[in-house]
Formats: sequence, structure tokens, C-alpha cells
Amino acid sequence: MLVETLIIWVLFLLYVWLCTVPLGPVGGAFFYTQDIQDRFVELGLITRECISRRRRVALAAGLAAVLAAFFVCICVVNGMRGYLGIVWQTYVLFALMETFDCVVVDTWWVALSGWWDIPGTEDLRSSYKDWRARMRIKVPRIYLGGIPLAFVLAGLFWFAARLL
Repeated sequence: MLVETLIIWVLFLLYVWLCTVPLGPVGGAFFYTQDIQDRFVELGLITRECISRRRRVALAAGLAAVLAAFFVCICVVNGMRGYLGIVWQTYVLFALMETFDCVVVDTWWVALSGWWDIPGTEDLRSSYKDWRARMRIKVPRIYLGGIPLAFVLAGLFWFAARLL
């Protein structure tokens, strides 16, 4: 599972990078809370339509990429065919991917670096710079919310693996 985890981490970082870096932090406006998105629009940095369109494209592409990567890692590379084995590996990969997001992306890159700082939003920084508050919210979601998600996704992967 180490190689699969590293692959997932690289793909996840590539996804976040492609969603944001070409257009700067404003390009990732859909990752911010609504109050910050509203400020971006007020400042004329981006339109609501652009935020909505970028969110739809990024989420669809991200979801498709994650599902494909998980399926390939679990059912093709690891050869899992049993439902409970697929559940377990789905949960582990999901938890490790989200832990990477929480620690590397949300804490290190967003909260602790200055790259995401946008002039004119200084008074709203606490909503994305308070990494401790984000951890308190996100960690239970990762490890508890990942359980039902793993069962659902494993059902899809199990069915798809039967077609191989």
C-alpha cells in the first residue's frame, strides 16, 4: 500500500496544483469559504460564474481521477476481488489521501505559507489560516466519514472488478 499511497499523494497534489497555480490563489476561489468568495467578486478578481464553472470542472475532474486511481490501485494493481478487502483498501487510501490534504495542503501550503494570501482579504484570513480549527473539523470527518464512503465506493469497485 506504500506505493499506491505515494501515487495517490502525487496525483492529489497535481490536482490541487492544476486547479490553482496557473491562475494563482484566485483560481482556487471555489476552495475558499463563501465570505471570501464574495470578497473576491467585490474586488473584481473573479466572477461568480467563473467560480461556479471552475468548481464544477475541478470537482468532476477530481472525482473521476480519484475514483479511477483508487480502482486501478486496489483492483488492478493489488488484484483485490473480495468486497471486504476492497472496503479496507479503499478506506486506507482515502484516509491517507485526506490526511495528506489536511497536513500538506491545508496546513503547510494554505495556512502556513503566504502563497494563498490575497490583498483585500486580510480581515478574513482566520477562516483559512487557522489550521488548528480546520484540523479539529477535518480529522473526525476523515476517519469517521471515510467508513461509510469506503463501503459505498467498494461496492462500485467490486462491481466494476467483476467486469474485468
